[in-house]
Amino acid sequence: MIEIKSVTKKYGDYTAIDNINLTVDNASVLGIIGFNGSGKTTLLNVCAGIFKADNGGVFFDGEDTFDNNRARMNMFYLSDNLYFPPSATIKSAAKYYASYYPDFDIRILTSVCDLFGLQIKSSLRSLSKGMKKQASLAIAFASRPKYLLIDETFDGLDPHRKEILKKLLLEYINETNASVIIASHDLAEISGVCDHVAIINGKNIGLNCAIDDISNHYRRVIMTFDLPATPEIFNGINYRKLKFQGRTVSLTVCGDVEKELEKLSTLGAQSIETKRLTLEEVFIEETEAESENEKIKTIFQ
Repeated sequence: MIEIKSVTKKYGDYTAIDNINLTVDNASVLGIIGFNGSGKTTLLNVCAGIFKADNGGVFFDGEDTFDNNRARMNMFYLSDNLYFPPSATIKSAAKYYASYYPDFDIRILTSVCDLFGLQIKSSLRSLSKGMKKQASLAIAFASRPKYLLIDETFDGLDPHRKEILKKLLLEYINETNASVIIASHDLAEISGVCDHVAIINGKNIGLNCAIDDISNHYRRVIMTFDLPATPEIFNGINYRKLKFQGRTVSLTVCGDVEKELEKLSTLGAQSIETKRLTLEEVFIEETEAESENEKIKTIFQ
């Protein structure tokens, strides 16, 4: 189990992440999504023990990960740009990791490279970004970590290899009960492999729930009234983006959706229509500032 408890990380006066609380159970995949600069990579660096949190901490089965070599030997952090020496081949790089990870399995390395169509004697310098990512993934799986942290998992992979990676991740978790955190901006891909998702919205967690429960936290609502409605009647409703167009009002309710819909039913609307949101729509709701829309409208005027 990975426990992220009240983690805050600052760079000087700038707060990158603030009071983050998350839990990743055994045999579970948490997807962390957010726009560039939202703090995803900073959070992974704290989880990996590379950065020390200014407040709070990260714990692997109860052990603080910072400056803890025993915890690190059970964890593999696959960054978006994993470093290899200029002359390294997949095989020589794997030997370096094998000297650190006691359960390293060369058979797994060879098998995963074969799936991706890679030769383990290939020079890493000669590989494309996507192929380097595949080689790094092969080394990560071969290291057999109990805790796997991956930054921008699907970046640089073609659709076929994305599917291979999804199946590898699910099979690996099924066999090892590993706890996995994936940070990505690729919403379609992350929803297909994660069972939980957390959205970082400007330093904080805006949403943290099971993928299957997203529709229980958000609902798009369109209401039609006999006469034009006023904003005041929606006081006490937990909503986002209240919009008026004649006698029609649209909004997104969040939190305890059923409770909010019950409140809306008492406002005297002629009709109420609801729509479940996709993960992409929820992400936009959580990260898109209303002021951005207003700025966009004025740019070309």
